Amino acid sequence: MTMDKNRAFEVLNRLAFERVSATPKELEAAHLIEAECQKMGVAVQIEPFDVPFPEVTEVKFEITKPYVKKIYCTGHGRSGQTPDEGICGPLAYIHAGQDEYIQDIKGKIVLLTGRMTSDLRKKLVKQGAIGYIVTWGGFYDDELMKTQVPHRCATVAKDDTSNLPGVMMNLATAEALVQENPEEVRIVLKQDMQAVRQSRNVVATIEGTDCKNEWVVFSAHYDSVEFSKGAWDNATGSVTLLELCHHYVEHPPRRTVKFVWCGSEEIDLNGSYAFCEDHKDDLEKMIFNINFDMTGVLFGEDSVFGSVDKGIVDRCLYLAKVKGKCLSSRGIGMPSTDATSFVLHKVPAISFGSGGVRNGATIHSRRDTMDHLDPDRFIELCEFAAVFSEEIINAAINVIPRELPKEVTDKEEYWKKDLGLI
Repeated sequence: MTMDKNRAFEVLNRLAFERVSATPKELEAAHLIEAECQKMGVAVQIEPFDVPFPEVTEVKFEITKPYVKKIYCTGHGRSGQTPDEGICGPLAYIHAGQDEYIQDIKGKIVLLTGRMTSDLRKKLVKQGAIGYIVTWGGFYDDELMKTQVPHRCATVAKDDTSNLPGVMMNLATAEALVQENPEEVRIVLKQDMQAVRQSRNVVATIEGTDCKNEWVVFSAHYDSVEFSKGAWDNATGSVTLLELCHHYVEHPPRRTVKFVWCGSEEIDLNGSYAFCEDHKDDLEKMIFNINFDMTGVLFGEDSVFGSVDKGIVDRCLYLAKVKGKCLSSRGIGMPSTDATSFVLHKVPAISFGSGGVRNGATIHSRRDTMDHLDPDRFIELCEFAAVFSEEIINAAINVIPRELPKEVTDKEEYWKKDLGLI
């Protein structure tokens, strides 16, 4: 094997810095990956794309009755805007937005501890809500983390022209707000909802020796969320791709191999979706996508999630047993990762990742550092991914069924709504 855990972790250390979508730091990370590919002599290019990036110019949240108290929050991009004086109303806690919770919310600002989907947004508007609060973080965050609330965007359906201003606050802050049981609260939110910024994919290519027009595409996102070094999520997946690139430089593949480091995964899978859209003419060539999201954690279990014929997942699990590799299956469907963008473009996919243990390593905060990662666990999955992918890349004929199983196609509408595509 041509995998090198020391080389991998040296790069991983350099990549573990905050790399938020469409920022100079994301571009710095893209150039770092580009430089590593160039060292190998691999053809690589940076492919820019635009991402929606609403510019919030003013955001305030406060209790107005029976006393005045300001509470820290961030504005929810694309949600809507308030008049200069803001919007005022009673506060209603609606849990995850079940129908039973939203029968009496007309004229109220609602607090949601579940996900704000495009369908739920429509329901809230229909029931007369005038604004909302979504939450981030946990009860036991320290005082610094309570102010490290990211700038996120609402998912708004294409046919939804409603104005429903929303803010985001820390979960512990939200709990304290509900416990205070205020008579009235106020939101002020001003934003440019049409603003866009530029993000980038990094794409490297190793041309096949004799099946050049059939591609296997490896993918991993390299952006992080705000306030996070993103070592586990997903510098590890990004460096996994670099190690696989080293492998296929030294072992020329029969089929063409593409490596796609996706920007803006943390913003609705924008990078992987943009890659598929920008390469629509090549989709028929893409026989398979192999995605990596969060690998190499010391305490946890490596797993595989199939968006492909079950026989391929079964083969992967069988091969793992043959090689003495512990690998669990997360079933067949569409995961919340870049593989889903390929599947929505009818390209079969499989995703590898490492799940942590309860109260163990965490992501999406400043706690996502190198501290809980292990080079041996990391390289073990890299080496297995090389063995598994070689069977497909070097097979005499294409072994990946193009038709997606029903468990996958049944999820298409859900994901299109979740990503704001419909």
